[in-house]
Amino acid sequence: MHPKFSFFDQQSRCPQCTYAIAWYDNIPLFSWLMLRAQCRHCKKSISWLYPFIEILTALSFFLLFEQISPLYLPAYFLFFSALIITIRTDLETMLISRFVSLWLIPFGLFYSYLNLLPLTLNESLIGSISGYLVLYCVAQAYYFLTKKVGMGQGDIELLAFIGSFTGFLGWWLALLIGSCLGTLAGFIIVAVKKTSLATIKIPFGPFLAFGAILYVLFEPYLVKQLFGF
Repeated sequence: MHPKFSFFDQQSRCPQCTYAIAWYDNIPLFSWLMLRAQCRHCKKSISWLYPFIEILTALSFFLLFEQISPLYLPAYFLFFSALIITIRTDLETMLISRFVSLWLIPFGLFYSYLNLLPLTLNESLIGSISGYLVLYCVAQAYYFLTKKVGMGQGDIELLAFIGSFTGFLGWWLALLIGSCLGTLAGFIIVAVKKTSLATIKIPFGPFLAFGAILYVLFEPYLVKQLFGF
């Protein structure tokens, strides 16, 4: 955050020049296109992350309200909000806040206990613990073999959070989808930049979050395609 900014500052400002952004320059997607991805005042570039997150948020919540039972909407609203924040912060800074991962696990357990998620309290608890342990073991094994850190603590805690809201099957499919998407993204970056995978750093959190969102929205289809029932 820019040192001149306050958390309670009510008006959006350019992160480059701190110039106050007028309401007509702050309309999601439309203003970014009209300004040609530049600040009206300093002419510096506005990150593609702004329209990307705006589109992702609108599409994700539209599908959520269209396809999910109203009973589960409060829990999944919190879940999707945290995942979208994770996607943004990890893409921009390669960091995942515990405010939107580890510290929200009790909410998954609480919603499950109240039957406000389509899983039991035990399924939520097992999903959270097993999700944490599997990535923790992978990270430890990778470090033992290479003496390098290959998996951040934030990714481990994120999968535990996903497991608390989706259970064992949810984090497993999120990990599967995220791994496939991450691998594809890696090959694309290698092809475009003409470099090797060893020289690039790709945050894994956004792909895990995408996998979790897709699981919640399309669980019946995914289960049918993978398991045939």
